Amino acid sequence: MAPRTPHAIVIGAGLGGLSAALHLAKKGLRITVLEKQPRVGGYAQNYMRSGFDFDVSLHVLAAMNPEGGLYQLLDHLQVLPKLDIIPHHPMFAAEFPDAEYHLPAPADQAGAYLKQRFPGEAKGIDQYLDTVKRIVADNTQLFWSGDVDIHNFFPARFFKKTYTDLLNDCTREPKLHGLLGQLWQSTGLPNDLCAANWAAEVFGSHILSGNYYLRGGGQALSNAMARTIHEAGGTVRTSALVTRIRLKDKRVQGVELATGEVLDADFIVANANPFEVYFNLIGAEHLHRAIPFKLNQLALSSSLITIYLGLDRPGSDAGLTDHTRFINFSYDNHDAYRRALSEQYDRTDYLVSDYTAPGGDTHPTEKGIAQILELADGAPWTDISQEAYRDKKQRVIDTILRKVERRYPKLISAIEVVEAATPRSLARYSRNPKGAVYGFAQTPDQADNWRMSVASVVGGLYFAGAWGRGGGGGYMGTIVNGRVAAMQVLSRERLSSLVDVRIPVWTDAHPAPTATGSSSVMVAPADAAAETHPAYRVAPEDLHPTGELAPHACLRLAEAATSAHITAQRAALAQLWPSFDAQRPWHTAFFQLRLQSVPFVVLPAQGEVHTVVDFEAKEPGKGSVAITLTAANNQKIASVQGRVLIRQLPQRPDTV
Repeated sequence: MAPRTPHAIVIGAGLGGLSAALHLAKKGLRITVLEKQPRVGGYAQNYMRSGFDFDVSLHVLAAMNPEGGLYQLLDHLQVLPKLDIIPHHPMFAAEFPDAEYHLPAPADQAGAYLKQRFPGEAKGIDQYLDTVKRIVADNTQLFWSGDVDIHNFFPARFFKKTYTDLLNDCTREPKLHGLLGQLWQSTGLPNDLCAANWAAEVFGSHILSGNYYLRGGGQALSNAMARTIHEAGGTVRTSALVTRIRLKDKRVQGVELATGEVLDADFIVANANPFEVYFNLIGAEHLHRAIPFKLNQLALSSSLITIYLGLDRPGSDAGLTDHTRFINFSYDNHDAYRRALSEQYDRTDYLVSDYTAPGGDTHPTEKGIAQILELADGAPWTDISQEAYRDKKQRVIDTILRKVERRYPKLISAIEVVEAATPRSLARYSRNPKGAVYGFAQTPDQADNWRMSVASVVGGLYFAGAWGRGGGGGYMGTIVNGRVAAMQVLSRERLSSLVDVRIPVWTDAHPAPTATGSSSVMVAPADAAAETHPAYRVAPEDLHPTGELAPHACLRLAEAATSAHITAQRAALAQLWPSFDAQRPWHTAFFQLRLQSVPFVVLPAQGEVHTVVDFEAKEPGKGSVAITLTAANNQKIASVQGRVLIRQLPQRPDTV
């Protein structure tokens, strides 16, 4: 009898839940996604008003260039072919009281532009760009493949530091701090309160890759992910409200819906905030009292106010010259944050976006869409009566529109439809307390390794989305966190032997290798030429739970291939190093090895791995090595660089 396929229930069809479901579906698990709303997406939705198709939250995406991590992740999940990606240039426009900036991307263009605008800060600008490159590279490696050198993990030097600390390491120019902190609304905190790694990751991912939009907005991405889940054999149910997580022996057993329907599950991924999950779906009576205490000690992120405008003309005819423009009252975003929290809406910083699409596919022909967004504190909106809320909402909208009119008079005169979302709106639709859009606040004490664990205190229950440890909030962060949650499920539930299955409609990004190994002729080591060695057939224990080659296996294969290479080259090396005797046994030791893995290269058990060794001999007994590991279809799996130390061993008695 064939083993029973495990069943995973995902609660919530936001991007984190959809991502987790897709990763698990690709492993052949039975997947059921349950969403309380009539459509999938969570914050990544669109809605129609008077012929205008408003995008709830998507402004721009980073890392959607072919080399970008999000692009590769969506390609791996077979979602990418369903998306129409539109690049945006420049990265953004930023307006301050004394200057206006149009920051380009990627990094080389941004660097040149910043040096032109701040010529005295050239060295600091280079240092800053190098810092964010290294942070993004190491975090990408950690969250998407798990293969990092923990002894040389670059972001670790910024643990417990603020973004201001990172900026001060590079430059003390206040105006540059303001410009390089322009995305503070996307982190929810100003430079001096936000964790360094999180702020650098948010800003760095954009400045390294540029900005992109998806035709159809956030709903197009959510729909594409849900459709791919269906193609993989999974089920996505909307208008399916989960009211209870059922437990047995302190482990999840399934869920109960508002209709009374009961579904069994082997494990559950909750794309919901921990307050809702622990207190409402499980119940505090099933928890140790330390859990509620701990949760209530954590600070929530800020929320947002978004005003959606349907225009009687295209945005460009209403005075909008950029897709994304920030209007700042000062370079000090801590002061801007303080004004937002104290609700000084006549002087709060804001973002204006032009969503007018060519051809009018999101709005009536010859009309346009714009959006105004700014940060807000959630509590003053959620902790008041309904009547007080209605009065406040209209008053604040009027105040913000009057403020915007001072800068964009033509925009306000073009308004045909006005809709607004407040922290109370976000709390109602998402059930996030106080309308917190980024989960727990990304302060140094609540970021990085100090964030909530993806694996819950209840057996078989895992968290996806912005609240747990992983990619953080926002579109890219929650999609990455869905992958992190799936990896935790595969690892902790002992499903490591599963390999990727082919989703029928789209070609699998990583077909199983079938070719055989080969070996080239020996070349002189002094030429530093590469040598290919016979293929290695991987064992199940060599594979990461996601089907990728595990870090320990990569390093073991690299060391074995290098040792074999040096043994084969021993005669030539003895000529190069006169003090070495080719007839005596040699011992090879490795140090300062650095492993870089390519994410999403999935190998089946017994699949083949090829190694190509490039050894460069140095002074006697020393050398440097670069090893490339590839699948049989020549797809790169990983590369290892490092140093080699060779010592002669005493002659064995039986060889004398």
